[in-house]
Amino acid sequence: MDICKNCLEPIPESQIYCSMKCWQEHRNPSSQVSEGPSPPLNISEWIKAQAKAWGSIIGMFFSLFILLLVIATFIEDFQLYLISSTIILSIFVFLVLRYVYDSNEITKLLKFPKTIDTWKLIGIALAIDIFVVKPLHVAISFHFFPDLQEQEVITALEEMSQISAIITAFSVSILTPILEELLFRGFILGMFLKCYNEKVAILLSAIIFAIVHEPVAIGMAFGGGLIYGWLRVRTGSIVPSTLLHIFWNSFVSIIVIIY
Repeated sequence: MDICKNCLEPIPESQIYCSMKCWQEHRNPSSQVSEGPSPPLNISEWIKAQAKAWGSIIGMFFSLFILLLVIATFIEDFQLYLISSTIILSIFVFLVLRYVYDSNEITKLLKFPKTIDTWKLIGIALAIDIFVVKPLHVAISFHFFPDLQEQEVITALEEMSQISAIITAFSVSILTPILEELLFRGFILGMFLKCYNEKVAILLSAIIFAIVHEPVAIGMAFGGGLIYGWLRVRTGSIVPSTLLHIFWNSFVSIIVIIY
């Protein structure tokens, strides 16, 4: 049995809240008053909520940038830098999440999927990713941007020695998805859910996710961001989206190394 995210009452594993009322109260803590309906956020409160969310996200990116610069001053080897920076940044984002979320929320956010329904959602998301997002990305890229080159990481893998390629592929396939899901679906999407509805929050997080990728991968990253965000909202956890992200990155890395 799990516990309700709002009132902490026991609930079935397939649920997140025990009732619609608890869901509404948890989404809008100001609604927890003793009598009468809760008033909507006024313009001032709405602006403050958005400013806090966007300010937190900008602050996070700035902090990660500074961390990368510091790491680069101590580590020159590319493979070591790639692995070390990804691990350090992941730990940093995780610590921020521990500060932002309470213990029950962080437990839910990192909960491994155990129910059949959750695995069905992962399967649906995987099918959409493979048979819709990726073909659309390839078709659009070839039609509108025929001169675009491959992603730098793919080109780098093709030119590396086998040992170096395997080390880099491990980082790209396992460590990078963990970092990106902690950051984009854990922190950024979480910040947006505090001031926007779920659809807007997922869309905005997917746009930012796409922007930080190379131009050749923007379309694919945007589609993936929508799918991963949808999984995060539907399950309440970033583990399903992380598993799906790891699967795709690993698939691409294996294909590049073998061929």
